[in-house]
Amino acid sequence: MPSLRERRFELQLQPTKSGDDWGFRLIEAFESTAEAVAKVDAARAPQFRRAVLDAVEASGYPTAAVSPRRCRPFNLTQGPGVRLALTVSASLPVARPLRRRAIVDGVEALSPEEALYWYARTSGPGSGRALRALRLLLADD
Repeated sequence: MPSLRERRFELQLQPTKSGDDWGFRLIEAFESTAEAVAKVDAARAPQFRRAVLDAVEASGYPTAAVSPRRCRPFNLTQGPGVRLALTVSASLPVARPLRRRAIVDGVEALSPEEALYWYARTSGPGSGRALRALRLLLADD
């Protein structure tokens, strides 16, 4: 159970109308506020499947629970939630697959402290420059 000072995240799976695939929405809850930090539609979600499964598993859920039929959200702890939010925000706008893969791998390799630092820098006002810096750092491009 996270403390009141820790960030908590809620991962909501959003199934397609056909019910065979899903997108997701990630909501951050900190103290008494809640804010959507990432929304990925089903067409773009496959590039984040591994990150979603890792976050769910690290928060104590079985990976088999990730399914378009799931109605209840996953409650993610700070570490996995921050890493998933950072992965989505840093790599979603990147078009080149190799660069996107390098960014995702780079976020996975960050220590928990580094991930929290970069998440704090890349969320909120003025985050565009920090996101660009993170992409340059991780993609070696």
